[in-house]
Amino acid sequence: MQALEIIRTGIAENTDVDPATITPESRLDELGVDSFTLLELIFSLEEQMEIELGNDVGTPETIQDLIDILEPHLPTNG
Repeated sequence: MQALEIIRTGIAENTDVDPATITPESRLDELGVDSFTLLELIFSLEEQMEIELGNDVGTPETIQDLIDILEPHLPTNG
């Protein structure tokens, strides 16, 4: 599963946002993702992907920021 799909699913589970409307350019604050929801989302993504992102993730502002954080942890196809 690609990072965008993983993030869409996670946001849909934590907000009332239709996942189909979420694009890399979407701003988290405009999707209703506040700091608490962001923490829940990151914990959920870590659990789902069986990874640990650590405390130095920073504060993503867009979906693309989250994609950039997750992509290095996704399995490669090669």
